[in-house]
Amino acid sequence: MTGFMIDPERLSASGSALRSVASRLSSELASFRSELAGFGAPWGSDDIGSLIGAAHDEVSSWAFECYQDALDEMASAGADVVEISAQHAEVDENVSRRFGALLNELGR
Repeated sequence: MTGFMIDPERLSASGSALRSVASRLSSELASFRSELAGFGAPWGSDDIGSLIGAAHDEVSSWAFECYQDALDEMASAGADVVEISAQHAEVDENVSRRFGALLNELGR
């Protein structure tokens, strides 16, 4: 494939930014979860309120778990991008070194 260049520094910065965003969103999610818990059980404790509360607890628990899993995946993807950047820089350096050695062998 031709026509594109990879800038390892920018790629690494992008991966770090992605991890940072995931971390900030995870903190915000925890804060939101705490705030939501602070409301207690506004639906009451009668029979209907208990049913609503049980449903709310199950659904919100599942939703928060899904959100956290997505944020964990986002952070993992950011780490992968940083690693790809490091590998790309290493390959570039090795190729450059090998071509330099080849030029030296050819006397240029």
